[in-house]
Amino acid sequence: MRATFEHRFQPVSFVQYAPHAVAKDPQEDNRLSFCSRDYTLPDISMIHGRMFVTAWDCGLDGVDDNSAHLMMLAVQQQLKTILMAVFSRRNAYKVREGKFQYAMGTPPINPYIRNANKILDRTDNSNQTSISALGEHVPSIKPTIDQCESEIALQIASSGRTQHLPPVSPFDLLEALMIHKSCISSHTVYAINIERIITRLWHPSHDDIEQENIHSQEERLRRQLLTEQTITG
Repeated sequence: MRATFEHRFQPVSFVQYAPHAVAKDPQEDNRLSFCSRDYTLPDISMIHGRMFVTAWDCGLDGVDDNSAHLMMLAVQQQLKTILMAVFSRRNAYKVREGKFQYAMGTPPINPYIRNANKILDRTDNSNQTSISALGEHVPSIKPTIDQCESEIALQIASSGRTQHLPPVSPFDLLEALMIHKSCISSHTVYAINIERIITRLWHPSHDDIEQENIHSQEERLRRQLLTEQTITG
């Protein structure tokens, strides 16, 4: 007898096996948040979570809250060091005690101006006392407000014009980290971040642009739903 395949396959509706789409409340924000996308610094909860995952991988049971606060301060200090390295490559600044940078963006003094040799900057060093002719320590006398204003006016008159620089770009960050390598003590972290900066110098791919467009559309739709619920409620 000749075999036939007429009654071996039965049509089935695939809708019965498809997952049902459930509309979520737009107020329930369950999406993943990234500091690079939101342009924010990591908060204490995010740092505590990252430290907990690292501790779990190392075989530890938990993370103390005080260690998370210390890590938060370390992150802020590390970012401050990197920002100071970037800004010091772009702008002029003053140095106090030979190492502390301050007055970032101050226009440099023009050495070819005659009055530039008469400038007395009292903020370069902090002298609590002065030595008299008899070899005794005498408390230093603070300058008056009029003296400070006159000295600042002389510095401004003897300096050049302030240049309007473009915003900081990945090129500035790459140059600063390549010159000030001590900003990141760990060679592994330094090499990874240098690679990330170099990859950021290239134009994003079409997939990245499409994902960013989808994300912006979702955010716009979410805000629109929240506005409609506020009006109707």
